[in-house]
Amino acid sequence: MNIVSYPQSNSRIVYCVVDRISTYQSFWIQELMKNIGDYTISNIWTKQYSTLIGFDEDALLKQALSQGYQYAVVVSTGTEFVNGNAFFNAIEELVKKDFLIAGHVLDRKEAYYELHHQCYVVNLKLWESLQCPDIGQQNLGENHSQIEPIRSSDNYHDDYTPLWVSLGNSSKQYSHKLHGWNIISTAILHNSVIVFDDSIRNNKRHYYPENLREFQKHISWAYSREKVCADEFIHPSNTETVILDDSDFECVITPSSGIWWVDYISETKPVTVVYYDYNSSALEYWQQNAPKINNVTYKFLKINLLAECDYSMFATYSDKKTIINLSNIFCYEGTSMFTSLTYRQYKENKILSCLPKDYYTLFTRRASCGFNSDISYYGKNLQPIDIKKLNKPTWHMNQDWNG
Repeated sequence: MNIVSYPQSNSRIVYCVVDRISTYQSFWIQELMKNIGDYTISNIWTKQYSTLIGFDEDALLKQALSQGYQYAVVVSTGTEFVNGNAFFNAIEELVKKDFLIAGHVLDRKEAYYELHHQCYVVNLKLWESLQCPDIGQQNLGENHSQIEPIRSSDNYHDDYTPLWVSLGNSSKQYSHKLHGWNIISTAILHNSVIVFDDSIRNNKRHYYPENLREFQKHISWAYSREKVCADEFIHPSNTETVILDDSDFECVITPSSGIWWVDYISETKPVTVVYYDYNSSALEYWQQNAPKINNVTYKFLKINLLAECDYSMFATYSDKKTIINLSNIFCYEGTSMFTSLTYRQYKENKILSCLPKDYYTLFTRRASCGFNSDISYYGKNLQPIDIKKLNKPTWHMNQDWNG
């Protein structure tokens, strides 16, 4: 069993990504889920959490335990985290509580309770003390007896999503075993189950790629997000922290988001600030709201760096001390699902090859983020990264990874 490890500095919590891509019903679904899988690993890594990737969730949990982690967040390909740090903050609050298992616990009536595979959390120390029970895989048509749990009368939605479950008093015959039946029954027996609340539910998305009809319904959210990012979404203030070791810039080239550059421009020389974006609404906002500074002249440029475009236009300011902010454009949640990591690498490298060597270049996230631990994000003459030499495998870039 090949398990790939992405180590990071946080030593308590590890994210275990279960690769189910080969089980999905179409190449279209597989490709989109590879894209979001690569982005999700990058997102986890930038939050300073380690990641393990493999095909077997029980093996991943045992590997996590052997490496000394205390909690494992198990995530299926097809799940992503949204709203910035919100999911990760919610997990940090969750692990302060006592539980064996936390997740989406579903009352399937004639089938025993299901732990939905999209995302769940295991307390590894308690799991170890209970002899590391298997998660329990789906087995339709297997009649068996379990103690029927007591559950809340209210639901998060529909009639199968209880707010809580606890140990019952009487046995019941069930017709099926669904995913997670074994660890759920173990956890309920020890009154150690937490059902995810809205702080977790609302800050992740699952696209149900294992079911074509459900996937077609849920993927529409991602397409809507892509459209909002391209046409409507405006950042009226800085959304990223920028700290530079240089200043007195005479030219700043930056996406239409905030005025982080004010502290780094020359106070005595003429300064050109080029706001660029693929979103016309963002450009229009900053045309109206850019601060009036005596020595600053503004230019506004509509350009999509992920599309075919003329990068050489950015080189026209080579006679000035210039910084170009590429932000997280090549590792952006609004577009990464629909552009492969290979392609994002190619476009990032292409623009870097077009920039004058004396430009300062700033990234808040590079396309390779999470796949190469030796990436500079700011400085002069930042180098393109050879996509064939990334030091960790991805779904698109390593022939030995069969995901």
